[in-house]
Amino acid sequence: MLTDYNDIYLLNQELGYFYSVEKVKKKIEYITQNTKDIVLVAQHDNEVIGYIHGSPYELLCSDSLINILGFVVKEKYRNIGVGNILINNLERWAKENGYNRIMLVSGIERLNAYRFYQKHGYAYRKAKRLL
Repeated sequence: MLTDYNDIYLLNQELGYFYSVEKVKKKIEYITQNTKDIVLVAQHDNEVIGYIHGSPYELLCSDSLINILGFVVKEKYRNIGVGNILINNLERWAKENGYNRIMLVSGIERLNAYRFYQKHGYAYRKAKRLL
């Protein structure tokens, strides 16, 4: 995945995150070497066209869960199932690794994202979903 840093950098820009390519590369190195996070990518013709980043989240008032920290699909590949594959694979990984909930934070102004999450059973109340 480290070699995918430039594609991930470009995907981040589609969401308005202008974090430098060098910093994206360093973050990928750090995340893969020092955390229990999972980053799944979708590819088409050796190009990363989407990714989802999940991180274990520990609370004193709840079982462990996964927090979606980043999720984007390249605009020209949206609405053809790429996002479904990514979120379904993250949910499957979470279940297999003992997590029974996923949460995310997404601005309600992102209407397409909001509809996508609703379609997948995520509720707007701090957007937590039981698996």
